[in-house]
Amino acid sequence: MKQSVRSFYLDLSQWALDPARWGEWAAPCPISEAECVTKKRDQQQKSRSDQRTREWMPVLPVLVRTAERRLAEARERLDAIDTAPLGSTIAVHGVTLTLSSTTRRIDGRPETVYDASGALWYPRREEKRAFFAWATIEILRHTGIRIEELLELSHYSIVRYKLPTTGETVPLLQIAPSKTDKERLLLISPELAVSSAQS
Repeated sequence: MKQSVRSFYLDLSQWALDPARWGEWAAPCPISEAECVTKKRDQQQKSRSDQRTREWMPVLPVLVRTAERRLAEARERLDAIDTAPLGSTIAVHGVTLTLSSTTRRIDGRPETVYDASGALWYPRREEKRAFFAWATIEILRHTGIRIEELLELSHYSIVRYKLPTTGETVPLLQIAPSKTDKERLLLISPELAVSSAQS
């Protein structure tokens, strides 16, 4: 807020170069430049953020395993549903699902099923959510990029670069300009590259 008020007063001073229109509104700014410095606050915020990262780091392996398990289970359920005949009941990973004989099919595969309580399930949506949760965790933990940078990624963000000295091809992740207004290329780990290719 202080920065906005100071900017307004400075704008009036600049506009007062046309005294007939703006001269009477020009006045000394009541907010000094020092009052608008946010360095200390930014440092404190970064310190708190770093502390949260240190506190949650031991939980990361659990998060990774959970995301992998949920994706595997969602895919197994989807495969079982796609191969089961209409009107049948299947049990996968402790969940009992029924395929109605009138279930609408997309490309020959059922769109919805019912669980034991009669609630409607959308198995493709479940698999899609599980996949993107897993992919988000994998990309963030292997690259350290920011959320806004993650949201800009696409299949075209992964590029291959051939080293001129050895001829070896290495995978790079192309990050669109954001905070620094500069495009970046990150060398990504073989583990992340393989995961991207498999997905």
